[in-house]
Amino acid sequence: MDINLTDEQQMLVDSAREFLRDTCPLATVRQWEKLPSRYPPDLWTRLAEMGWVGALYPEAYGGMGLKNLDMTLLMREMARVALPSPIVSTVLLAGRAVLEGGTEEQKRVLLPGIVAGERLVAFAFTEASAQPDAATVKTTARAEKGGYILNGTKHFVEYAEQAGLMLVVARTRESAEPAHGLTMFLVEAKARGVRHVPVQTLALQPQARVVLENVRVGATDIIGQVDQAWPVLDSVIQAATAIVCGYMTGIAEGAHELAVSYSKERVQYGQPIGAFQAIQNYLATTWAKNVMGEYLSYYAAWLIDQGLPSREAVSTAKAFVGYSAVESTQLATQLHGGLGATVDARTTPFLRWAKQLQQTLGNSQYHERIVAAEILDHDPPALDEKYSIALT
Repeated sequence: MDINLTDEQQMLVDSAREFLRDTCPLATVRQWEKLPSRYPPDLWTRLAEMGWVGALYPEAYGGMGLKNLDMTLLMREMARVALPSPIVSTVLLAGRAVLEGGTEEQKRVLLPGIVAGERLVAFAFTEASAQPDAATVKTTARAEKGGYILNGTKHFVEYAEQAGLMLVVARTRESAEPAHGLTMFLVEAKARGVRHVPVQTLALQPQARVVLENVRVGATDIIGQVDQAWPVLDSVIQAATAIVCGYMTGIAEGAHELAVSYSKERVQYGQPIGAFQAIQNYLATTWAKNVMGEYLSYYAAWLIDQGLPSREAVSTAKAFVGYSAVESTQLATQLHGGLGATVDARTTPFLRWAKQLQQTLGNSQYHERIVAAEILDHDPPALDEKYSIALT
């Protein structure tokens, strides 16, 4: 992987940073948190017009056809201003599952609306454990009269009440192998038998627990093949996780910039606190960890773009950034002293986002287990007797 950005990527980053800096000052972002939708619909429409919402989607559906790495760069810039949006649930998860698994007719019906910023689709996958794992899916779909009856409860469904549709993952067949027997269904968000229970979140993003009680869907509402949803979902979740890691590094960097700025303003003992070596050490350490997380994220997204094995890299990035983003935002909060402990502190949105995203798409402990399994499942490297220090 070439760690230098291409000219096109650098232009994308520069233009995004300039636009977001001018359009999304922190005071405005704090006002958006109070909206019923919890995100600015007008700005969402502008992002769609600029091509950001459809950046990952092929031009045939109105998108830009960019790579996962490009989207990671773009998401990082959005995070630097703590921009709230339904991009993870609608664009990275639900919409992309349709793109990867749907029929051509389904794609042509659904995707242009997503790309244009006119349609929100909630991603109803996780259940009580909140882990993005096939074994956690207990919601059932029973075949009946040419369709299916869905029963179960989905947790942590972002924008469930705001979206017109939900992509619901249910178990259509019991199997000794949890990855077998999963199917994706498109369900009207306000369909009969669907009940939403709002959930308060740290980042103030709208979430709900979605209860499905004898919800009837037709056979035409199936996305992909019956019982074969997991291969599609797995690849979509892997890519989304890598991109979310980029968003988390942007959150960490946004908080770090506030910390550096304030350390130059706050005076103690007759000098700025940034002049103290202990403060410099804290800031230098978090900066180094932020950069490490940034390039771990880029590497994971690049591997996916190249079609190379990426599971270990994705989980390494998510596990590491889960810790480093929280550390960076907590330090920024602490450096603001008593002011940082208030709800209105300028570091608060970044800290809330870091804590919530640490749990999104699997927490650090979950991904550490995946890294361990990936390492242990591989054959150990062959012993080179000629160059082995142990044998000399």
